[in-house]
Amino acid sequence: MRSLAVAAAVAAAVLVFALGVPLLNKAVSPTVDVGGEQFALAGVVLTAPEDTRMRPGYYKPESGRAEFLVGDAEVDIAVAGPYGFDAEYLADEMARLLEVQPGVRLTEPRACAADGVEGAGRSFTTETGAGFACAFVHGDTRAEVTARGASLDAHTVERIDALIAQLSFGAA
Repeated sequence: MRSLAVAAAVAAAVLVFALGVPLLNKAVSPTVDVGGEQFALAGVVLTAPEDTRMRPGYYKPESGRAEFLVGDAEVDIAVAGPYGFDAEYLADEMARLLEVQPGVRLTEPRACAADGVEGAGRSFTTETGAGFACAFVHGDTRAEVTARGASLDAHTVERIDALIAQLSFGAA
């Protein structure tokens, strides 16, 4: 009986660490203001607008990925190539990946633009908030942007659009 109690205590401690530490780390993770800084992502350059924040370690230029914080919203950007389809096809691929996630419901199409490159997008809702995804293709480079938050008010969406507008694919 005593060994069962010890095993249960050890299992509980492991469970607390396995679930609690990542949540605690995200909750207390410091953020830094990156407004005005440039980020290179697989051939695409982004200059972050004022009041854009980032958690340390969320910029991964070697994999073409970055995550920014705009207000309470998270904005994930992934850039890669080569890609041989158009932005509408990429947006459809992104939509298929979104709609298989539990609690995600696609809503209406969304206009997206980045430094002269027209994209395609979709809005969505989740059990805990809302978001949108934008797809861009320039040459053989693709960029996927996903923004989500508990509430995306008009001001936050304008700030996210300003961030997306800074994606520079070169001579567009």
